[in-house]
Parts: sequence; C-alpha cells; structure tokens
Amino acid sequence: MRPPHLPSRSTLEFLRMGVVCALAAHGFTRPAGAQETRPEEVIVTSTALRETALDVAQPTTVISGDELRRRISASIGESIASQPGVSASYFGPGASRPVIRGLAGERVLMLQNGVSALDISSLSQDHAVPIEAVLADQIEILKGPAALLFGSGAVGGIVNVVDGRIPTHFSHEADRTAFEARGDTALHERTAVGRADFGEGSLRVHVDGFRRTTADLKIPGYAFSALERAEHIEEASDETFERGRLENSDSETVGGSFGFSVGGERGFVGLSFSRFDTEYGAVVGHAHLEHEQDDPEDEHGLGHDDVRIDMRQDRYDLQAERQIALGVFERVRLRGAYSDYRHVELEADEIGARFRQDAYDVKLSLDHGEMLGWRGAIGAQYAELDFAASGAEAFAPPSVAKHAAAFLFEKRDFGDLTLEWGVRAENQRIQAERDAPRYDDTAVSVSGGAVWRFAGAYSLSTHLTRSQRHPQAAELYADGPHLAIGRWELGDAGLRKETARTVDLTLHRHAPQGLHWSAGVFYNAFDDYIYARPLGVEQDGLPLHAYTQQDGEFYGFEGELTIPIFAAGASHFEIRFAADHVRGRLKDGGDLPQIPPLRYGVELHYERDRLHIGVETYVYDDQDKIAVEERPTNGYTMLDADVSYRFGVGRSDVLVFLRGSNLLDEEARRHTSPLKELAPLPGRSALLGVRAEF
Repeated sequence: MRPPHLPSRSTLEFLRMGVVCALAAHGFTRPAGAQETRPEEVIVTSTALRETALDVAQPTTVISGDELRRRISASIGESIASQPGVSASYFGPGASRPVIRGLAGERVLMLQNGVSALDISSLSQDHAVPIEAVLADQIEILKGPAALLFGSGAVGGIVNVVDGRIPTHFSHEADRTAFEARGDTALHERTAVGRADFGEGSLRVHVDGFRRTTADLKIPGYAFSALERAEHIEEASDETFERGRLENSDSETVGGSFGFSVGGERGFVGLSFSRFDTEYGAVVGHAHLEHEQDDPEDEHGLGHDDVRIDMRQDRYDLQAERQIALGVFERVRLRGAYSDYRHVELEADEIGARFRQDAYDVKLSLDHGEMLGWRGAIGAQYAELDFAASGAEAFAPPSVAKHAAAFLFEKRDFGDLTLEWGVRAENQRIQAERDAPRYDDTAVSVSGGAVWRFAGAYSLSTHLTRSQRHPQAAELYADGPHLAIGRWELGDAGLRKETARTVDLTLHRHAPQGLHWSAGVFYNAFDDYIYARPLGVEQDGLPLHAYTQQDGEFYGFEGELTIPIFAAGASHFEIRFAADHVRGRLKDGGDLPQIPPLRYGVELHYERDRLHIGVETYVYDDQDKIAVEERPTNGYTMLDADVSYRFGVGRSDVLVFLRGSNLLDEEARRHTSPLKELAPLPGRSALLGVRAEF
C-alpha cells in the first residue's frame, strides 16, 4: 500500500507512453558498430578538460558499450562492484552503494551527468541511490580524492553515470531508438527499457522510460550466517531459519525522463525532467534483535520483519555550454539540478519514518586556452540541501546545509611530460533545528599530478592531493536509533574537518595490439578521520556508537595484466589477470570496519566478428583484519561466464547477451556490507537480455 503523501505513478505511465509513441513515430537508422572502443579511449566527461582515462593523472575507469550492458545489475553499486578498487555496501538487491578503496558513504560522491545525485543514500546503507544504470551510456569511476572539482564529499572518489538525458550532439548521426529487455533468475528480475533521441536542425529531444520488478532473492543455504544462527539458537532454541530465499528483498522500480536542448556546434542550452520511483523490501539490520524484544510493537519497531521503503525523486536538470572569445577564455559551461526527494519507511503498512530533501546544485566554469603555456578551467559552485526526517527512526535532525566553492585547474604539456594542478576552497554552513551550534568552516583542497609517456607504449602517472572533508549533519547532530544497521548513533557538534594526504602512483603499458597492463599503489593518510566508534554500552536496547575523530590511513594496490594469446583475422583471444587490495587502519592501532579483502582473479575473453565469450573467476580472501565488535568474513570464489552476439535485422542492430553468475553457487558474504551476517550475495543465476537499436 502506498502512503497517501506520495503521488500515483500516472506520471511514469505517461512517460512510458511517450517513449512508445516516440519510438513508433520515428524510424531512425543508426547501426551500432560491432567494434567496441577501449575504455581508455573514451572521453571522461567528469574530468576538468574532458580527456581520456590515459590523459589524466588520477586513476580512472570507464565502463561503456557492450561490457556495460553485460555488467548492469539491479543497483548502481552492484553494477560496478567487480571493477578494480571498487566494492559495494550491498544492503540487499534494492540498495547497494559503491565503495572505493575502502571508503564509502559521505566520502564517495554519486553524480548524474556531472551533477550530484542530491539524494540521501549516503545517510544510511538501506537507502537506494536513485540513479538507474540500465539507462547509462557510460559509467565513470574516479578513484582517490576528486574534491577539487566536485566538493569535499568526494574525498574518496566519484561515480558519474552519463545517460544523455540532455542531448549535446546536433546531427542526425545522434538519432537513436533503442529497446532493451532483460531478466535474471536469482532475482526473478523482469526489466524493460525504451529510449529515443531525435530532432531537426537546432532542436534535439530525448525520452526514455524503464520498469523493473524483482521477487525475493534466491540464495545458497541460509540467510543468517552460521555464527548468527548459533547466537539465535542459544537465546531461542525453538527458532527456525529461512533457507534458499532472502525474505522481503523484492522490489518494483519505474522511472523515466524527458529532455531537450536547443543549439548547435558553438553551444546549446538544455533542460530535462526525470522521475525515479521505487518500492523495495529492506533486509533490516535489526532483524537479529527481534527475538530479544518482549513487545513486538516496541517504540523502535524492532518487532517488524517486513520493513519496506517507498522512495520517489523528481529531478530537474539544466546544462548549457557556449564557445566564447573573451580574452583567453574559450568556453563557458553551466550545469545545475534541483531535486525533490521523498521516502517513507513502512512497517506492516504503518509509516515508521518519513524523510525528505529539497536540494539544488549549480556549477559554472570557464575553460581557457593557453596562457603562459597552461590551459585549464576556473569555476564556482553552490549547493543547498534542506533535509528533514520525522518518526521514531529519524536518528538525524532536520538541517539546512549550504555549500559555496571556487576552484581552479591548470594543465601543461612539456613534450612527453604533462603536469596538472588545482585548488578548491569550499565553505560549508549547517544549521540544525535542534538546539545545537551551527557549523561554519572552509575546506581547502589542492592537487598536483604528472603523466610521463615514455618508450612508446608506456606511461607513468602520479597524483598528489591534500583534500579536506567537512563533517556532515548526521555526524554532527545524530541522536537516535539507526535501526537499519542496529545501533544508536550519537553525533558530536564539535567535529572538525578531516584532512587526507594521498599519493597515487600508476605505471601503464597501453598498446592497440599486444601486451596491456597497469600496476598502481596508493597511500592515504587521514588527520582527524571521522567514524562511528562503539562505546560498549547500550542506549534503549541498542549498541551505542558515537562519532569521533582519530588519525587513520588507507593503503593498497591495484593491478591488471592482459596477454593476447592469438589474433588471426576477425578472431582474438586474450587472458587477463587482476588483483586489488586495501588496508584501513587507525594510526594508534586497530582496524577500521567494513574494509574489503584481497581480491584476485583471471578472465578469458574470445571474440570473433560480433561474437564475445568470456569466463572469469575471482577469489575473495578471508577478512580477519577487523574492527572492534566486527566479525571476520570467510572468503569465497566467484565463477562467472558470459556470451554475447550482435547481428543485424533490417535497419536495426541487435545485441543478445547471456551471463551466468556465481556458477559454483557459493555462499558469499561481502565484508563491506553491514548485513553480511543476515544477507548473502545471490546464488547461481542466469541473466538473459536483448537490446535493439535502430
């Protein structure tokens, strides 16, 4: 049952009808080529000067083309969790947020077309990210501090989903009509997507819509881990456990967007409206406490095992660019978004909590040509977030946060050596409704980097940053039950900025033909790292965690090696080895929680004309470097395989893809998930999809 304050889905039905009508009315021809572009050659739109991944000093990954279609999952976190240096929080299939090099939540910024998602997914792991991966043209991952261009919240990295909802290309070559349908056996997923891009002259139009339904997740064995079951039996010997299915993990998600732009080669102005509407079961972290409650209707709702989240975001985007001739300045860029976000948490059809956030973010930048040999960009950004929560589970008070920033980025080529540097100053003011002092401070981030190309195919990249992150409202003012992860959180209004000093060093060998490899190491030293520390006592029956600050460090490596076995005519066969590792520690001793373990694996890829066959297996090591009150996690092995084929049907280009995941049907629990003891990853599954483009 939908709560009365949320509107019906009639608007989404209208958007889907619009997609169908647009597709029926236009029969544009745009065959997609059989050859895929290597990710390193794709333009990364979230970089300052719109360059490729190999042209920037910061470690960057881009997923696009057929690889993206094969890897898309029900959430953005799961869609990219297998990328080097990336994991996910996994709060069940409906909510999973990216984790980059062990950093998560407020330290990883989610972007949509270069603008903040403006959601509250970083507030709690059970909140879904309202960005739909199935609509993406490419997903960009910047690893390490990206605070310079995007704000202090990007101290750990960014994930930018590019979906083209505001058209930027003004020619019939950009005309496209696409349908996609996919289904997954573990999720019982049924997804349908439609998209059309068309226009005449100076007017371009984009329309899309999608719908996804999933049932309770199929899992190998029990939902509760062996340790969790033993603890339950010790306290309630007659308790039974669910096996083979993760209860209350189903979902229904619909959404769509309409956008248009007016302009041409010299510039454009575009607007879009989009809606993301989802209802999903929350595999609540406090479920393991239910048997301890004498009153099933206690004030914190611990007696309910059917908690559901009903979420809706309406979003309005603006994007404008224009070539100019104003001294050294060559182009002006404007991006902005306004978000109307609402969600309620339902307990047995009763509303347990309401969350809302009205927010906007706008950024203006000027690109300049060579000035004393340097080229770059200067800009300013302003964002305001008006957050409110009510109900027994509203652990964070209402607050208004205002961010104002200015930044500068410069780059210069010296033959085979490229240098880059930048600086950003960002003021943040937060006022909470509770009787608490206002936060008002300025963070300054600086970065420098170099890319040295040598011996033809080799390059060495180094990136040095000093980035600062402001504490967020929940860290400052929280005082209440955070039931999603089963604890009482207490903020500290006296928290200071945290400062991170990061060194990245990556060596590449990149060649169109032949051996391809990269090896990188990183070290991230934090002063005044903010985290929730368990106090060893309880508040109203929940473990009490207080936000505090302590120096910490993160360090690790990422590497991959691709060896071509043979290439003959249209056939190509290669083997790829990959590994990554991160360690997160407090400097005075002790490990930080939810740090991903060592991961290593091998992939085999065969291509012949439009056929692709891949097999990959990855080993996830045991994680026994654990924080206080955290359990170790057993390692596991994931074996996946996929096959895809492109072929033409009339004027259309069709991609059919089949992917088998967890073929060994392993019980896999992700250490980065706060629900690892209650919710394993999906069991053996098969995903079948077809995409047609006209």
